[in-house]
Amino acid sequence: MKQNLNILKQIIALQDKKLPELKVLWGKMFDHVPAISSREYMISKIAYRIQELAYGGVDEATKSKIQAAAKEIKRPKAMCNKRFRPMIGTKIMKEYRGDMLEVLVVHDGFSYAGEVYKSLSSIATKVTGTKWNGLKFFGVGA
Repeated sequence: MKQNLNILKQIIALQDKKLPELKVLWGKMFDHVPAISSREYMISKIAYRIQELAYGGVDEATKSKIQAAAKEIKRPKAMCNKRFRPMIGTKIMKEYRGDMLEVLVVHDGFSYAGEVYKSLSSIATKVTGTKWNGLKFFGVGA
């Protein structure tokens, strides 16, 4: 119980730390630089690490299951552009001729107006009636 309270206090204290302080703490807890130099990112990763050190991390069997599941996931070709890899759940919005177009990135492509499309280009073509590079039309990744 006392250990849990100590862990909780350490995690809460992270909220009061400035970015330079978090970087110092990061250096003590990890053997690599953070992927993103964002205060929120660093707080979440350090908080996880505090708990991992106190309670133990993910066991090897679970790691193996996660890796096997990740290998089974196939990204659609349209989602494999090296410069533009949106996360599932990302909302792409564009105003076009007074209407706000909303596209949601889903597992098997892009959802727009209740239909799933394999590419942003197919949505841009549907909306405009002419061929478009979807990345340029929506102003992303190009």
